[in-house]
Amino acid sequence: MQKRNIVLIGMPSSGKTTIGQPLAKTLNMGFIDTDRIIMEKEKRPLRDIVNHDGLEKFLEIQQSTLMSLNVDNHVISTGGSVVYNEAAMEHLKRNSIVVYLKLEFDEIKKRLSSGRRLARDSNKSFEDVYKERVPLYEKYADVTIDCSSKNVQSIVAEIKNVYESMIKGI
Repeated sequence: MQKRNIVLIGMPSSGKTTIGQPLAKTLNMGFIDTDRIIMEKEKRPLRDIVNHDGLEKFLEIQQSTLMSLNVDNHVISTGGSVVYNEAAMEHLKRNSIVVYLKLEFDEIKKRLSSGRRLARDSNKSFEDVYKERVPLYEKYADVTIDCSSKNVQSIVAEIKNVYESMIKGI
C-alpha cells in the first residue's frame, strides 16, 4: 500500500501545526490536528483531561482517537505524547510517512509558552519528558527534519521534497 499521508511528530511547540497547515496546502492535501479532534470530542482542553482524569486516561483517549483515523492524502499533526501509544503509531505508519520535527531542548523551552501544559506525569520535569520522548520520536520517524534556525517555508519545502522523492520510490 502506498503511503499517502504525512504524520508530523515532535515535542510541543516544535511546529507540527504551524508547519502542517502550509504543508497540506502546498501538497494539496487535507489537514488534521489530532489534539483539536480530542478537544472537540471531549468538549474540554487537553490540560483539563490530564488534570482531572490523569495521564493514563488522556493517553487512552488519544489512542482511541488515532486508531479511528482512516484518511488518505492528509497531513496529520499529532500531540507530542503520541509516541507513548505504540498501537496508534503502528496504525498511523501503515499509510503514512512519519516526519519527526526535531528541535534541541533549549529551543523548545524558549518556544513553549508558560501557560502550556504537557501530557506528562506531574513528577517529571519538562527536560525529563524531552529526554524520554526523543528516542521514541527517532524510533517511529521515517524522516527526521532538523528545524533549528529554519523558517516555516524552508521546512515545508524540505518535507515536500523528501515526501515526493519517497512516494516515487515506493
